[in-house]
Amino acid sequence: MQFDAEDIHSFDLILKTKPQSLTFGRSLFSFEYRRQHYWLKTQAGNVNQSYEAGFLNELAFYQQYADQPNSSSTMPDFLLPFQVIAHLKTDAQSESGRTRPALILSHADSLLSDCSTMPLNEIKEMLLNVLHVVDQLHQLGWIHADLKQEHFVQYQQRVYLIDFEQVQEISSPQELQSLTATPRYMAPELFHAAGKTVQSDIYALGIIFYEWLTGQRLTAENYQDWAYLHCQRLNIELPEHVLIFKKLLSGMLAKQKERRFTDIYTAKQCLLTENVQ
Repeated sequence: MQFDAEDIHSFDLILKTKPQSLTFGRSLFSFEYRRQHYWLKTQAGNVNQSYEAGFLNELAFYQQYADQPNSSSTMPDFLLPFQVIAHLKTDAQSESGRTRPALILSHADSLLSDCSTMPLNEIKEMLLNVLHVVDQLHQLGWIHADLKQEHFVQYQQRVYLIDFEQVQEISSPQELQSLTATPRYMAPELFHAAGKTVQSDIYALGIIFYEWLTGQRLTAENYQDWAYLHCQRLNIELPEHVLIFKKLLSGMLAKQKERRFTDIYTAKQCLLTENVQ
């Protein structure tokens, strides 16, 4: 992917930003080029510190791979085709020369759709594929730190991971910042201000799997209710046809960190031992 920054504004850019994000300086566009669809993401400076920090963090994560030769030996295969543009004009008509960095990604489709009629072997394969991409990220020394169902996508029949605004190095744990965590997916220890870890990624992924397998989203009225749900009330109750995956979810969603799977490899091994037809 090699777009010329000067030509971007000649494309039919369609604004897709959510209203609140737009207020915070975020701009997300879709566009088409040679019958392929893409996303363009930018962030205005000096508007919202949290949004700007997240965007720059994501750019830095991608840039480390953009600086390497684009080969299978160096490019993680969980990353969509991408391009980082260091200087994109914010207004094609302006002569002021004001620019901002931008990220372009190939468009990908939603991954985890309704599984109520899927055969068990296909469900198992999907779970393994999702575990695999997170395991790759962890093996490279990173935690995603903001795993959500919508951050897993499908492109050319493969699973990919997106949105690395909160990504952080495993070797550099940070204290939890309330604005960088989504209560729906927060591990119990995060409600006690513990730092994000591999195991908090595993817990978030367990919630994603649980909601996917049950076809229902967890609900809570406020932050305090989410804390009560994750720290005390959550009980794993699966429909009969997917009950075989309860052992996996129990290991991923253990409330006490010491009893939770320590890594994705352990979760994969647990899943591989389940004999499904």
